[in-house]
Amino acid sequence: MRLRFFYLSALLLFIGAFAHAQDINLGKGFRKDQKGMEAFKEAQEYYDAGNYLQALPLYRSLEPQYGTNDYLTYKIGICLLYKSDELDESLDYLLKTKEKNSKAADIDLYIARAYHLNEKYDEAIASIDEYEKKKITPEKQAEAEQLRQYCINAKELTSHRVEARITNIEQPVNTENSEYVPVVTSDDSVLLYTYRGESSMGGLQKYPGVPDSSGTYFEDVFISHRENGKWGPPHALDTTINTDGHDAAIGISNDGQTLLIYKDEEGNGDICVSALEGTEWTKPTPLMGEINSLAWEGSATFSVDMNTIYFASEREGGYGGRDIWMATKLENGTWGNIKNLGPIINTQYDEDAPFLHPNGTTLIFSSQGHNSMGGYDIFKTELTYIDSITVSPSDPVNLGYPINTPGDDKYFVLGTDGHHGYYSSGKAGGEGQQDIYLVETDFNMNTTNVLLLSGNITLDGQPISASINIQDQSGKFRPFTLNSNAASGKYLTSLPQGRTYKVSYSLNGFQSQDTVVNATQIGEMQRSNIDIAFYTTGYLVKQQRIKSIDTVMFHHVPLDSSNLLLTDPIDYALLLRLYGDAKAPGLYFRVQVAAYNFPENYKYQRLKNLGSIDRIVLDDHVTRFTMGKFETLREAEAYKQKIIATGQTDAFITAEKDGKRYYLRELIRLHFFQDTK
Repeated sequence: MRLRFFYLSALLLFIGAFAHAQDINLGKGFRKDQKGMEAFKEAQEYYDAGNYLQALPLYRSLEPQYGTNDYLTYKIGICLLYKSDELDESLDYLLKTKEKNSKAADIDLYIARAYHLNEKYDEAIASIDEYEKKKITPEKQAEAEQLRQYCINAKELTSHRVEARITNIEQPVNTENSEYVPVVTSDDSVLLYTYRGESSMGGLQKYPGVPDSSGTYFEDVFISHRENGKWGPPHALDTTINTDGHDAAIGISNDGQTLLIYKDEEGNGDICVSALEGTEWTKPTPLMGEINSLAWEGSATFSVDMNTIYFASEREGGYGGRDIWMATKLENGTWGNIKNLGPIINTQYDEDAPFLHPNGTTLIFSSQGHNSMGGYDIFKTELTYIDSITVSPSDPVNLGYPINTPGDDKYFVLGTDGHHGYYSSGKAGGEGQQDIYLVETDFNMNTTNVLLLSGNITLDGQPISASINIQDQSGKFRPFTLNSNAASGKYLTSLPQGRTYKVSYSLNGFQSQDTVVNATQIGEMQRSNIDIAFYTTGYLVKQQRIKSIDTVMFHHVPLDSSNLLLTDPIDYALLLRLYGDAKAPGLYFRVQVAAYNFPENYKYQRLKNLGSIDRIVLDDHVTRFTMGKFETLREAEAYKQKIIATGQTDAFITAEKDGKRYYLRELIRLHFFQDTK
């Protein structure tokens, strides 16, 4: 925030050093050059409003005839400070200005800024020394010292370069226009981002809804899907999301079904929310409660359970101009318990762009303070939860160079695997003004601590929207609920490791299907895919009318030895539904927990509380370890889930008929279940 004030005040002093804009004569014939006068006037209007990149082409249009004028040279040099792919030219223009007018207000400080942005830190410090020899105000002294500190930080960070691979994701996402603020689903399959260019809704506008060929493009939200490992052709979201004004995607829930959007309809900036219903996004509505205020709020991130939001705001009560805050969802569904994250995170400068990793504890944000090497740098902190509404952050760690640069580095999203991330930059060599980049490194994350849970839910074989309730079995964390997508049946969420979860799948009119997900192992990202099938009575009756249960119920799983365990979740759910309570004389079900050539190597202390363990040695001389003996498949399934909850995730059910051992698949092939029915 202070840097913006610095540049504005310095520019005003500069104008005073030359003359009032209306009194400036760029050269011979300028007063009679009506077209040139109009271009200059319009450039000045953009410039005075801080729209330097809109002013730049207008100033440059005057160069062929008035390029030797030191005022015009200076104006172009200042504007180029904001054009990240032409920073070297900014330095050239400012140095030329000093040659012609060494008394131009704050010229040495602007030259120092240009040196700094061009990574010439010693030269920048020398220019600051030269600037501080002059009579300057205490405010300017503080601003110069902050820039000096940026240079010192930059020299330190660049001397300990981070091993990172930074790659432009290129076309079709990146174009000659601007693409920035990437938002990616936790399974890395969908990319939403903010676009500004020729395809923006409304075209060139002076104000929203007011076309102007000399105006600017407004922001829209675009989406791309990953296809064969690459990002596919993007397209703009429809008019439900995009308008003639500024529309920017700033965050997405872990299940990919709730989008956070920035809107600026009232002039102060608010955070809105939109839900994905099937294939369509609902109309964005402001977050209810206390997050949005009369001040600016413009970036935000959900927690995994969507019960907490971390957001950036310029409201009063912070430590700088813009701070990171948090809010929690109240019982009535609105947002409250607003808390500043405190001085460990927030500084006297600006903080912005929070992103919470799917592990629920790693928070990424950008800051102009701490040990930034200039402008906004990207930082990482680890959150410790004191209770559901209070966190304690660790000291922020700068992600280092070359991820961070002397310019603004913001809107970084860290991939679920902890080894890659995305952010936007205007660095030279890109496709356009701002491009989206892929960063690959370890990000100093010893463990990712995430289990990615996904699957599809169907009703009679067709996609359906069902409710998924997830409870931490320790009871320390609030349960949360998500829904599968109505059009695809897909669901997705990420679960912090180190816990065991009860997952309940519910559909109106049906008995819920419950399972236990064991995520106690801490380390690299894990994936678990659980498909759930619901069936209506009519559908099941139709299936039972067909004589061969083998070819109808299980037609898509080959009946060979590799499938004897019956691992397909849809088939197993149907088998359990039809024959879960079937009984027959001499039929029992057991749960196998292990098989060893050397049985003395098997340790089963964690299972002892569940009952005794039996050993069976078959003709292959392999010892099988089994537990329980049940008359029905449903009883065995309930017992198996208890075993899985201990961490024995590979447990499965076998059958015993008249003393002979069978896999479930073998019983199906023999039409045994049909006979019991």
